[in-house]
Amino acid sequence: MREGLNDTNQQGQKLGKKGKITRERILSASRELIADPACEFSLSAVARHTGLRMSSIYTYFADLPDLFLAVLDPVAREAEEAYLTLLRTRWEDGEIDARATELVQAFYAYWERHSRLLHLRNRLADQHERSVLLQRIAMARTVVRLLGWQMGGDPDGATGEPYDLASVLYTGLERVVTIATDTELKACYPADIKPRFEGATLRQQSRLLALAIKDQRAAA
Repeated sequence: MREGLNDTNQQGQKLGKKGKITRERILSASRELIADPACEFSLSAVARHTGLRMSSIYTYFADLPDLFLAVLDPVAREAEEAYLTLLRTRWEDGEIDARATELVQAFYAYWERHSRLLHLRNRLADQHERSVLLQRIAMARTVVRLLGWQMGGDPDGATGEPYDLASVLYTGLERVVTIATDTELKACYPADIKPRFEGATLRQQSRLLALAIKDQRAAA
């Protein structure tokens, strides 16, 4: 997604060995800060964590969203193997239920592995950090296109009812999974509704997805 950006600094100069080590040092510190609930993720925090000056941070990254996207990039690439590959082969009619369950579980597992990073992505996008918002939209569009195709939509046009429905389904799926992987939010839930976010909502999301695909294929 960000090919070539690892090899140059903000001035477009090719990085030498020292520059690459420093850039990776900044990324490593950022990953540690994001993973720690007790820490803030900011350029000043990264500078303190690495012992670098702010000017050194700006040598490699234009601003906080730029640094964040560099941290997110390998995780975004992992999405292909984690769950997108499950959508790239058309599901047989008799296996839709099983494949929908597999997809939802894989999507949930991906979010569970990278929960803090992906939740931060959504918060930054909700704050209208444009570059992060565009990244979130790009990842969503890939899923929507593949879901629409599973429902019988035209993969070249990617418009019409199957893709409208796919957009709604993906929005619901992401929301359910974000809630299910938000440990701070779940800690506030009453005991009687916690089981909903420990499997029940994921099962229902799988069922809804399967029903929608079957319905659209039947209509087509």
